[in-house]
Amino acid sequence: MTKEMNLTAQEIFEKEFHVDIKGYAPAEVDEFLDLIIEDYQVYDEKMEELGQALSRYEEKIKELQQEIYTLQSENQNLNEKVSADYVNGNTDMIDLLKRIARLEQAVFHTTNSAPVKPEE
Repeated sequence: MTKEMNLTAQEIFEKEFHVDIKGYAPAEVDEFLDLIIEDYQVYDEKMEELGQALSRYEEKIKELQQEIYTLQSENQNLNEKVSADYVNGNTDMIDLLKRIARLEQAVFHTTNSAPVKPEE
């Protein structure tokens, strides 16, 4: 609602109507204008309330955007750590497998040749 109001509650209150022989009854017009003033006052209060709510929500959005940025940074750091641990973990696993193979060779005196068939 960016459109400005044409009249304020005070302008409506101060409005005077000219009455001629066939004109409106002043008491009737005043009663109607009183209703308009009340409506404008309620409207103004509601607009103020909504403006304050909007300010609170905009501030909350800024806070949440900052929290999102922080969480994304933390997530990226954790992903990098997991990737590094995975690479190191794979390297460690390969090293362990090589050690086990060497130990088996030393213990069982095996070679890389084909397995020997048992005699029947």
